[in-house]
Amino acid sequence: MRFLIKLFLVSFICVIAMFGAFASENQWPGLIVAFVVWVWFIYSISTPKETSANRTIREQERKIEELIRRLDQRGR
Repeated sequence: MRFLIKLFLVSFICVIAMFGAFASENQWPGLIVAFVVWVWFIYSISTPKETSANRTIREQERKIEELIRRLDQRGR
C-alpha cells in the first residue's frame, strides 16, 4: 500500500515538474526536480526496512554474546 502511495505521489510531482519545465524558458530546474524525485523513490524502495522486532532481537543477541564473552574470560 505504501508503495502505491509513493508511486502516485512521485508520478504526480514529476508530471507537474515536467509540464513546468516544458512551459518555461529554463527547463533545467523542472527536469532536475523530476529526476531527483525518481531517484529518491527508487532509493526508498531499494533500502531494506528494519523493523523494531528485528532490532530488539539483535540487541538481545548482542547482550547474550557479551555475557558469554565475560563468563568465558572469568573462567580462564
